[in-house]
Amino acid sequence: MDIKKNLKPRVNKKILIIIGGLVWTFAGTNVLKIGYKDVSSTNIVGVIFSVIIFAIFFNFIFSKMAKKHLKRIDSKKSKKLCVFSFFDVKGYIIMTFMMTFGITLRSTGLINPNYLGLFYIGLGFALACGGLIFLINGIRYKKVD
Repeated sequence: MDIKKNLKPRVNKKILIIIGGLVWTFAGTNVLKIGYKDVSSTNIVGVIFSVIIFAIFFNFIFSKMAKKHLKRIDSKKSKKLCVFSFFDVKGYIIMTFMMTFGITLRSTGLINPNYLGLFYIGLGFALACGGLIFLINGIRYKKVD
């Protein structure tokens, strides 16, 4: 009996996908809130900037990542997977890099907080929508585990 394997928290694929969706949505709404707090005033140019950031990050990064991870989870042969495996190692590295870069950028003060906030609003909304892809797929997941 492998003790390490028995101690690893495992869930079925449907629950794993829902957990992934909740984590992504939670992270996205937190980034969105940080951005909203930093924006002191905005105009149509600021709104357009946030929408462009959303479109870039959602279409070219988060929706593709979500779909890739959903396919990876679905293709696993095991009925129960580690509760943290909604990301693969590369996904966790990307997440760590993005968080570190964002915290560093905010703490240096190199970019006006109003502009950085507009960026964070687009980024956070894109990440939250990536989470919604997970949640919708988790709720609709039909395969028998």
